[in-house]
Amino acid sequence: MAARELKAVIEVGTSLGYSGDELKQFINDERMRQDCEKESERAEKERVKKQKETKEKEERELQRAEREKEIERLEREKECERAKRQKEIERVEREKELQRVAHEKDQERAEREKERAFELERIRLEKEVEVQRIRSEHEFKMAEMRAANTDQDMEPEVDGWQSDRRRNGSRASAMKALKLPPFNEDKDDLDAYLIRFERACVAFEVRPEHWSTQLARLLQGKSLEVYQRLPDSDVERYDVLKAQLLKRFRLTEGGYRKKFKSSKL
Repeated sequence: MAARELKAVIEVGTSLGYSGDELKQFINDERMRQDCEKESERAEKERVKKQKETKEKEERELQRAEREKEIERLEREKECERAKRQKEIERVEREKELQRVAHEKDQERAEREKERAFELERIRLEKEVEVQRIRSEHEFKMAEMRAANTDQDMEPEVDGWQSDRRRNGSRASAMKALKLPPFNEDKDDLDAYLIRFERACVAFEVRPEHWSTQLARLLQGKSLEVYQRLPDSDVERYDVLKAQLLKRFRLTEGGYRKKFKSSKL
């Protein structure tokens, strides 16, 4: 106890009527009381200090824990974002693969359809050619029958009928005997083929009105289409058929005649 504090205690004890031993006892008691109060204050300060330190520590720990949680949360978000991006990449890759496979299937299907359409067109053209061939043969036979009937109507009922009948029969045979290879537009020259055809008709004494039907039997492809497009009134006109063929294959009549005369020379 400091001297100043001791003096104050003595004054208090004296004022209370203490003296001698009683005053000493009072002083001792007061000193002990003050010491206890100081100890209590010190202890309270220590407790407050420790409590403050503990609280600060707890706050630091809490902040650290919160920071760690925040870091973990950010890491989880990053991981989720990476997983999401990876899934998106995989989804896009799958879609690309599906589109590629679908495109290949579409191409294969288009190729099959094209091949099928080509095959159907080929079959259709073959059927048309066959039908036209049958029609041409039928027209040729009808022409033969008409020619035979016309010759029979014109036969004299008197002298020489047997000779005329033999002559008409030889002409019909000539029409059957007139066999040339079919015209091939990829290999044959149209003008040369027509010259050869006309010479054969003259050699076998085929009547000019039958030339168109005879030539139709030897046509195919585009040349046969020319014959098919003729009006019914021009089907048996050889000059019309020849002109249309020359026009179709870009040959002029003048050029054709020139080649025809050259071939005769």
